[in-house]
Amino acid sequence: MLNKSATTREEDGWFVSSFSNGAGSCVQVKFAEQPTVLVRDSKDRRASSPIMSMPSHGWTALLKHIQ
Repeated sequence: MLNKSATTREEDGWFVSSFSNGAGSCVQVKFAEQPTVLVRDSKDRRASSPIMSMPSHGWTALLKHIQ
């Protein structure tokens, strides 16, 4: 799973990678109740903004695929 030490945390539990470019062109991730991972667009923080939900094993597979 994601190395949490390589992240910048926000108060509400969402975080972005410390490797992001700082221009806001990234996604935010939140580890919800196991085994769920939530992903959203970092530029769209409205309460009605879309949030993608996936099982933690799906998140792990996605990270392995894109690295």
